[in-house]
Amino acid sequence: MKKLLLVLVACLTFATSSFASHMMGGQITISHNSGMDYHLKYTAYRDMTGIPIGTVATIYFVDSTSGANFTLTIPYDSLVTVLVPGVEEYVYETDVTFPNTGNWAIHYEECCRNAAILNMMLPAGESHYFYTNFMVDTLNSSPVFLNPPIVLAQDSVPFYYNPLPFDADGDSIAWSLDIPLSSNGTPVAGYTLPPSDSLFPFNMDPLTGEITFLPNTLGNFQVSLRVKEYRNGVQIGEITRDMQIIVVPSSNRPANVSVNSNTFPYNSKNYTIAPGAPFNMTVSVIDIDGQNLRLSGAGEPFLLANNPAVFTPINAAACAGGTLSWTPTAAQARTAPYVIGIRVSEDFNGQVFQSDLSVSLRVGNSAGLGSINANSAFTLSPNPSKGAFNLQFTTTTSESVRVSVMTVTGKVVSSFVNSQIVNGVNVIMVNDLGLSKGIYMVQLEQNNQKIGVQRLVVE
Repeated sequence: MKKLLLVLVACLTFATSSFASHMMGGQITISHNSGMDYHLKYTAYRDMTGIPIGTVATIYFVDSTSGANFTLTIPYDSLVTVLVPGVEEYVYETDVTFPNTGNWAIHYEECCRNAAILNMMLPAGESHYFYTNFMVDTLNSSPVFLNPPIVLAQDSVPFYYNPLPFDADGDSIAWSLDIPLSSNGTPVAGYTLPPSDSLFPFNMDPLTGEITFLPNTLGNFQVSLRVKEYRNGVQIGEITRDMQIIVVPSSNRPANVSVNSNTFPYNSKNYTIAPGAPFNMTVSVIDIDGQNLRLSGAGEPFLLANNPAVFTPINAAACAGGTLSWTPTAAQARTAPYVIGIRVSEDFNGQVFQSDLSVSLRVGNSAGLGSINANSAFTLSPNPSKGAFNLQFTTTTSESVRVSVMTVTGKVVSSFVNSQIVNGVNVIMVNDLGLSKGIYMVQLEQNNQKIGVQRLVVE
């Protein structure tokens, strides 16, 4: 079994062995083999500073209609390998034959949570409860997450993570943030979302699944994600993922990521592709610290049986990149976008910081896209800067734009209007504004609508 790599620190200062816990999160998914035979996979994320993980897991199955029930005790994969010191991924999996069709509830419970968790009332007294509600009908498979968690977040640096929820059967899915569960599936007490700057609150994008926030408090924070599965408008199942995010201080200067494509709006994260038209996008990553950079791609387009998308990374120190290529067919046109996650991993002083770039690709006619929808992103370069920077964006109108520079507390330190805008690609050169060293948020508006907010580091 191929193991997934999780990012971590050599010594997790906020989760010491004195807390005796080891569980950081996990999820249960199930896929159809044939007939009533299915394959179950329970994935657990372990903090190695805690006690050893159990060599077996007992999974409970209950038919919500008839009350029929059974249990399975499953050993973990003996090939578990620590790829980066500090956090491991364990996989417990087996084939299972259900006695009857129906809506089955599948769960696993383990005590206890880490006492270092800051966003629940009494974490050491709470259990982990992982579950999947699943319709057994000789055809269905549960949704899955295509991306492993990002565990480490850097204080005062925007956090971007996309779990990439996906359903192989083509059933409709909807995702949201949730409350972690404890014994018997009851919500943990006093749960709050991880603290974040008010201008960049903790959020999960309902269209792409991307999770973002601007950490402003050091420590361990638990997060729970829920994915509901629908068929013909009726909910037929759901899965959850529990994961832990550890916010740490670091002098690392985050790598700067930019994109350029052959399709309008060229430098965006949202595109509409005509069937049969080749789509090519280059990703460029520059790290001012000169650290090792690694890129990888995940998402539904890479799993397609016919003409799948291809991401070719070029990994190196200081400067790296990759190329995304895809030529969708007319049969792949649809209203819902295909979402791809490009993950950038950056080594720094024994730590590994990761960030996901979420790219949304809609296959179909581009007619009807408004200017703001087509231009949902802009780039700043250089970033970090000495004070001066260039702001690049695309637009389908020539209306003026307003640029506002704010502190992370929301105070506007500079704001101006640029009226020399053309239909297409625009670059605004911003002279030195006399900003002190620190982190700022740059906001771009057009026609009284916010195009986006980007983080700017001034050295």
